[in-house]
Amino acid sequence: MKGKIFLGMVKEKILQHPLFDDPFVRTISSLEYFDIVRARRFAILYYPHILRTRLYQANALGITMDERIQFVLAQILHDEYGAGEIMNAHAEQYRNFLRALNVNLDCIEEFEIIPELDMYIHTMMRLTQTGHWLEAIAAVGIASEWPIPKLYKLFLNGLRNIPGIKDDDLELFIEHMDLDIEHSSQIEEALAPYLEDTKSQHRVERGIAVNLDSRRVFHAGLYREIFE
Repeated sequence: MKGKIFLGMVKEKILQHPLFDDPFVRTISSLEYFDIVRARRFAILYYPHILRTRLYQANALGITMDERIQFVLAQILHDEYGAGEIMNAHAEQYRNFLRALNVNLDCIEEFEIIPELDMYIHTMMRLTQTGHWLEAIAAVGIASEWPIPKLYKLFLNGLRNIPGIKDDDLELFIEHMDLDIEHSSQIEEALAPYLEDTKSQHRVERGIAVNLDSRRVFHAGLYREIFE
């Protein structure tokens, strides 16, 4: 099977993943009123996840030998850091969301990491530092990019119903719906030549599964902490 055909099938499979229908996503996407207490709890618990995404990408760049793929990951990191403009960096965009919710940022470095997110962090760090490079690229360049437009659209259904919240406060979520489509296309073009054999395709499938299945566990923790 040709690499691009395989990636097209992978994309369809990702969009059918149970991640999009887990209790956390179902609940947040159906909220007609997202009370401020729960909204703050979500924002605080999700921040350590947002803060580390770029670290996984940097790790994957470091173990990838192909310079074309390195370049794509470098471009993604360039976007993550706001092209050098700190106010446009994705972590800062998320901190604007926290500020809009009147979250005290004085202790931001000590924000709680729930056990399920701790598991996700360690899983992704291990994979992107010591795993096979194809699995690492699949985890950060496919599983962390391709699902986001659909996932964040579902998140926004609830986040837009937080009292007083504006779209400017949700810039990180809104911007990623288009940006991650662009990133996905770049990764697809650079990765396809390496996916002409079954063994390589299986490695990609494993990297995707590790990320998405671990993220579902993280979502289960968020559901418990916010909605139960």
